[in-house]
Amino acid sequence: MKLREGMPRVLAIAFFAVLFTVDTIAQELPQKPSGESPIVRPSSTTGNKASEWAEIAAHALPAVVVIETDEALASGFIIKPDGIIITNYHVIANAKEMAVKLQSGEIYRNVYLLSSDPTNDLAFLKIEAVDLPTIPLGNSNNVQVGDAVLLVGAPQGLEQTVSDGLISGSRIDNGVRIIQTSAAASHGSSGGPLLNRSGEAVGVMSFKLVDGENLNFTIPINYVRGKIDTLTVLNTKAFEPLKSQTEKHRGVWVAGHGSAAFEEIYMEVLDILGSGDVQIANFGLQKIANIHETGFMPLSSLIEMLPKTGADSLLYIKVEPGMTYLAATVYFQCYDATGHILWEEKANDVLASGGNTLFHPTGWKRKLTPHIGKPGLLLKQGQEEGSPESKK
Repeated sequence: MKLREGMPRVLAIAFFAVLFTVDTIAQELPQKPSGESPIVRPSSTTGNKASEWAEIAAHALPAVVVIETDEALASGFIIKPDGIIITNYHVIANAKEMAVKLQSGEIYRNVYLLSSDPTNDLAFLKIEAVDLPTIPLGNSNNVQVGDAVLLVGAPQGLEQTVSDGLISGSRIDNGVRIIQTSAAASHGSSGGPLLNRSGEAVGVMSFKLVDGENLNFTIPINYVRGKIDTLTVLNTKAFEPLKSQTEKHRGVWVAGHGSAAFEEIYMEVLDILGSGDVQIANFGLQKIANIHETGFMPLSSLIEMLPKTGADSLLYIKVEPGMTYLAATVYFQCYDATGHILWEEKANDVLASGGNTLFHPTGWKRKLTPHIGKPGLLLKQGQEEGSPESKK
């Protein structure tokens, strides 16, 4: 899910949407699509609100899906029995491949993008299925501050998670209405439905504020309802599946571990490769949030994981302390996608006073840069155009 810094502008940290003025709230709402009706629950003889939520959750959970991309894991929910799913735009914005997992455990890998709306952070997907359970759509104009709501999703990958809360407020963010809720959310909750007491979706989970407890924001469901009619007129031949990750090279995956100098060298390696037009394959969970944790992943494990990452190669960096605290020895090993070593280098590098510049006679930069554009460290242009380097 997206994280945003501060209010009232609430800027997104994850995948972003540039929002402009959309005045759909005051417009006449389209009729609720056929086949979608509020949940009819038996009258509670005890008046137990917890049991009412349990009934709503039992009805909604089969229609909530997990969306797995090569970038992250998120949520979505089915709004049409023929497999139309709503989620966030930032969930699919940079995806190269995608799969949709149902509560039953079934996984659909042919996923079609019907429509996307970065302004309202919405995306409509389609899977090849029939007679699926759905979640009815409510009227987000009717929600009031203090209304009880239930959020369903897969926070931190914990599928079929529900959390209750209240409607905390209704805000305008760059011309787009957003609904604030205290229902707990986390990474993976993005795209999940926010349900009212009738079991209707009144919002689509979108982002949360970084510095605050349960300051979560959803996209009003009326923005979804306003687009449904445009989806039904699309010809199925126009549906285009998202490109498979295997159809495109993913570049080099950079990892490693070492002494205190490792973090500085690791970040400089990424800068050198990026500025040299080398595509970096590190993404999603492969990105290193804490450099010091890389020591917990040995080279053997990285090589074993390499085929699953979609990367063309692995650049493994190992940094050992030198004879003094100003010195270090840097090892580079580059492996292809099958785990065979392509090349290796060793550099005795003085780290003080610019000692690791390109022109240092034994510096690691001087050892690394000649390999850019060669096997293992292919240039983006070489990958895309099938240059001789990309075939070595």
